Amino acid sequence: MAWHPVTRRTAKIARELYSAWSGRVGANAFIPSEKVQQLFNDMQLYPSKSEVLEMLRCAQQCAHRSTPNYLTFGEFCVFATELKRCVDKGLSRPAQLSRLLERDGEEKRRTRRKVSKGLPKPEVFLGGSCNPTTWRQDVAIPLLKDLGITYYNPQVSDWAPELIEKEHIAKQNAAILLFVIDNQTRNTASTVEVAFFSGLRRSLMLVVEPYPPSGCEIGGETLSDDELEDLAAGQQAMQVLAERQEIPVFRSVSLAVNGIAKVLWKNVSVHELQSVKSSPQISDRLMKLREAFDAVDLDRTGEISLKNVRLAFWILNNRNLPLSDLRSAGVLEKEAKENVPFENLRVNFDQFCAIVAEFKTNQERWNPSPVRSMKSVSPSFITNQQLSYDVFLGGSTENTTWRDDVAIPLLKNHGLKYVMPPSSQWTKQMLHSSVNLADRSRVLLFVITNTSRSLAELCMVAYCIGLGFDVVLYIELLTEQSIINGKEISKSAVKDYNRGRMYLKDLAVREGVPVFDSISVAVEFAATKCLKSSTNL
Repeated sequence: MAWHPVTRRTAKIARELYSAWSGRVGANAFIPSEKVQQLFNDMQLYPSKSEVLEMLRCAQQCAHRSTPNYLTFGEFCVFATELKRCVDKGLSRPAQLSRLLERDGEEKRRTRRKVSKGLPKPEVFLGGSCNPTTWRQDVAIPLLKDLGITYYNPQVSDWAPELIEKEHIAKQNAAILLFVIDNQTRNTASTVEVAFFSGLRRSLMLVVEPYPPSGCEIGGETLSDDELEDLAAGQQAMQVLAERQEIPVFRSVSLAVNGIAKVLWKNVSVHELQSVKSSPQISDRLMKLREAFDAVDLDRTGEISLKNVRLAFWILNNRNLPLSDLRSAGVLEKEAKENVPFENLRVNFDQFCAIVAEFKTNQERWNPSPVRSMKSVSPSFITNQQLSYDVFLGGSTENTTWRDDVAIPLLKNHGLKYVMPPSSQWTKQMLHSSVNLADRSRVLLFVITNTSRSLAELCMVAYCIGLGFDVVLYIELLTEQSIINGKEISKSAVKDYNRGRMYLKDLAVREGVPVFDSISVAVEFAATKCLKSSTNL
């Protein structure tokens, strides 16, 4: 159904959007790429050319267009309101932080508590890569001391078993978790831990140093190209999952410490720091809208009901959008006058973007919330149709046939619907799609075999546990006889990769996730959970 934004009546921010659009392109439903930057300037917003290009590319991807040559009105609304929010809160100007430190630093250094080795409630927990890295002693600790910010350093020269509990308490009590994931170690346990904390939406900040494509040496061992690909895939999966929860990722430890100071001194949420990174994160807002829209557009018609508009809005903002507010939405005004009962109106993605932009303006930030996690919060919004599948078959995909040989036949015998990750290649888009599929499944079965390193899969499991999804886990340890991609792996590599698997297994047990040592038993358990859940609905 065609609609023309210039004829709409709406709230103040929406009127500004309509006015700017009308003045620049009239009644057209699209604005060509060469006029986009001028349109933002009309609203006193000044994104760079590279930022505008990123927006156009993101819009192309979300709308499945063949070219990035234009924006629609709804897409413009999303980008403009997010840019305006960043400007209003000063989040788009990282240089302001240095002025903040100059002004407030001396006072804070005088008033902060002195660092104590036995401090039970540090402001910052220093997690992530350990030996042989020295980022804590060389960079982070001197900066934190200078700013008077208390910290807990788990990297000690004389380790003792009693430090396990002390580290756990410090981690639980810390106001901010700073994790540095570098390229000098395999980081198997740390990446899993980061994924879990991301799912929990802890106050987490990351510094990530990517692995080189070749020539990397760890512990005196030169890594093969295929191992580096797996390590990079695990690192990328961890970062994508963190960014889904608006966890800020920094290029250096010093920049991250500056962010810590801003959070502690200016009462800014860690998740708001994501906007400091500018265009990719602003563009990510549109991706989040696309994901929420697709999550409720189960029939893939490209249009959703007003009930599902409200559900998708809840997913994005974790708050209700009353039907009475929707009646005043400028983008729906014309449709409501065309002899169609208001409750029966259907909304396309572009209209949905305009609606979210209009009614989100009084929110501090996006707060994406998984569909199934809402069941305990707002049962009236969730229906059984939102769960499209019974079992999500996640986990290892390389050099294994556990799905075809064991899981699928057993699930078919029970008459259950299953779904698998769309690809074995861990691209950013594939990971987003996998999380959305998992979110629409009743039970998540993850099988981690010893036929691959499965680092990205480990992160996915931990993230879903953090989100509170109903997870069932089977996990194997690697052995010195394990063959991956036709090659034996070293003793040190076996130890490193098993460290991540053991951490995940312990985490699952601690969080009440059932862990099995038989794939068929794990599948049967998942099937039974689905069948019991169906009878209780």
